[in-house]
Amino acid sequence: MGTIDIFAKWDLEKNGWTQSDNLKDIGRSFAIASYKRIINDNGKINYIIIDQGSRVEDHSKDFSTIKETEVRIDNVISHYERCNGNYDIKLFLMDADAPIVEDAKLFANYVESLVALPNTNSVNIVGLSKCSVMNFYVPRFFKNRETFKKTNVYNIASPYDGTKFASPKIFFPEIKSFVENSFKKINPLDFNTERIEKKLYDYLTKNVYQGISSNSHMDYDIAISGGIPDEKQHIYDENFIKNVFCTDNVEAVKRLNSFKNILTSIDSNVRKEAIKTLNFYGIALCLFDKMFFDGKSDGMVYTSSQRKVEDVLDVKSYSIKSHHDVNSNIRAFNEVLGIVDDTIDEFDDKNKILTR
Repeated sequence: MGTIDIFAKWDLEKNGWTQSDNLKDIGRSFAIASYKRIINDNGKINYIIIDQGSRVEDHSKDFSTIKETEVRIDNVISHYERCNGNYDIKLFLMDADAPIVEDAKLFANYVESLVALPNTNSVNIVGLSKCSVMNFYVPRFFKNRETFKKTNVYNIASPYDGTKFASPKIFFPEIKSFVENSFKKINPLDFNTERIEKKLYDYLTKNVYQGISSNSHMDYDIAISGGIPDEKQHIYDENFIKNVFCTDNVEAVKRLNSFKNILTSIDSNVRKEAIKTLNFYGIALCLFDKMFFDGKSDGMVYTSSQRKVEDVLDVKSYSIKSHHDVNSNIRAFNEVLGIVDDTIDEFDDKNKILTR
């Protein structure tokens, strides 16, 4: 069982961080979940922070504890129990209403607080989707040289161009078209299905989509340009995606000990794997890949968008076959953790050479 520490809540009216005792606010606050430390020797600690892009309310009923099975942290713990070295595993939970760049600033302060501890060996930030884009902002807010030297960032399935799933003005018409075309295929007698189509469209957009989405900055900030309706503009930062590769961000990322970019995409084996393991969210993503993407994707983000950072940093991405929900794909996420392990080993070898 993990313990959740609530740090702050973004106040949209005051445009700043506050403290709140309101249960609804707590469930949508900036928070860190901490799990047991894994100590195998008398060496220093490697922090593994998973920032997967979800909220406290998604994973906890009491907002103070969280099961290890959430976001499959149990798999991460099991992995590091089999490794040499010492590890402290944490989960970052986003504030729903803060502009993501403000999450990045507060998260940068948290990383610096870990690096400042005398027993810290490295901080490894494993980001998925919207949080991986956030991770590209985080280093620019580091103030201490030591933080850059001890921090490794791993970005998975990054929507550097944004994603249609965060863009109602783009995605909703595609849902409408899909519903209409589907009924044409199953209605050989040509009944008038307009009313049914409207009810299904309303259910998918209002009940399903709005029920999953934060309906605020946390999701809208990764929209494709022009994808947010006028009535939601006040909870949307159009500059977040637009400026992800700005000079300040790029130069700060270059100062990190290591930056790794990991691509995800679906193939027939991923689809078979999702069905075989009864990963229903994974199955849904495989269906989305077929229904809403006309190029290689992971069911949520085009692989071409994930690749955009290569030219910016002159790096070669790793490639993993997986749907977007990588945490739930144990095989794929263990591949990610293998990249993390190799990076920590390289970091340790470099430090040994420097201290000789």
